[in-house]
Amino acid sequence: MSLILKAFPLGFLINHDLSEEENVSRDLRFERENLCLIKIATNLRLEDVNYLMENLGIPYKYKNDNYFLNNGLCVHWESYQGHYSVFISANEKTLFEKTKRYVDLIKQGELLFKNFDIMLKRNTRDVNSKEIFYYCYKTNFRTRLDVLEALKKHQMENILSNTENEIRFKYNNKNYKFKRNNKKEMFYIELEQKISLVNIGSGKKSLIVKNLKTNYTNMDALLKTLTERGAFSVHSDKYNIYCEMSGMQFLFSRNNTRGQYFLSVDRVSDEELCTNILKELDEEYGLNIQDIVYKKIMERIKDKNMRIESEEVQDDNSIVLTIDLG
Repeated sequence: MSLILKAFPLGFLINHDLSEEENVSRDLRFERENLCLIKIATNLRLEDVNYLMENLGIPYKYKNDNYFLNNGLCVHWESYQGHYSVFISANEKTLFEKTKRYVDLIKQGELLFKNFDIMLKRNTRDVNSKEIFYYCYKTNFRTRLDVLEALKKHQMENILSNTENEIRFKYNNKNYKFKRNNKKEMFYIELEQKISLVNIGSGKKSLIVKNLKTNYTNMDALLKTLTERGAFSVHSDKYNIYCEMSGMQFLFSRNNTRGQYFLSVDRVSDEELCTNILKELDEEYGLNIQDIVYKKIMERIKDKNMRIESEEVQDDNSIVLTIDLG
């Protein structure tokens, strides 16, 4: 299972030079390059935390309430209402600086939680928490004015609080926070997720990613199909469409405006549900394409002053038109 969710479609809030219309792959690239911290809520108490860190089996140095593990992680614990949240980041003096920080941070974070579950012989994640994940990204925003101008530019004006070193705002019912410790630092952005996920190391199905080639080429028909299927958080540009359905993230992307869409489905915990959704999308998309074609044919018939003798809907929902050419 992946510890991290997608920053998309807010990559332009990581790098203010990135426009909302640019290719989605650039959003994902900025996400990978700028991930700096993952926060995870647990059901652990102080005695659990002390036992885990003392018996983890990974050598570490302890300084300023941080555990610097030899596998490249920096682990920090904070108490909240009797339980602890863990903050996982990359120790900048390790191999993380020379390799892919995003991949290593996720990989080592997953291994850490698997070890926790094995050591305590139970699930250590707080699956009932409404604040399971926070993840933070470095940004290139230096001043408070830069942040406020970016929010205004992208019509994100639902600002909850605004101070010199912290700006909170809400977008699509999720909380976001620009934060820094002092004026000399660059801002980082913290993203909140309030969705229940399959637990790390719990023995339940892991979340996977499905990559598929589709027959979808018509953007309008695809957007209509997704909306009718109940998709939300729908964002699109001329090359990409992003949405969420049934706890999964769908990203349709193509290289040109006439090409076929490729589909990446992230956070798949139930493959049967995902398969059923994809079948429903295929069927609904076919009907919407048929409707578009039908309307175009009817317009041409009208323009050429032709007359329809009969119109019959077949068992497979295809339509047979008989046209009087005389």
